[in-house]
Amino acid sequence: MSYRVELHATALAQVGGLPSDAFDALVSRLADVAERPWDAMALYNSEPEFRQVIFGTYGLVSFYVDETKETIRVFDITWTG
Repeated sequence: MSYRVELHATALAQVGGLPSDAFDALVSRLADVAERPWDAMALYNSEPEFRQVIFGTYGLVSFYVDETKETIRVFDITWTG
């Protein structure tokens, strides 16, 4: 199953400042997450739906897995630049 990836308004604003290499790494990583969201590290033990992954050497993306709607909701993108 492949999940649909949605970016929250905050995450959309954060994407705007990414250099092209970081943006490409983010898109590639989110494509991986859409296929295997549960392989990502859980943010909280009590709420496993909240996950995060590193994208390239550029930063960290945090998201929520909604099994019912089969969506990944990205709510934060932190990059090192």
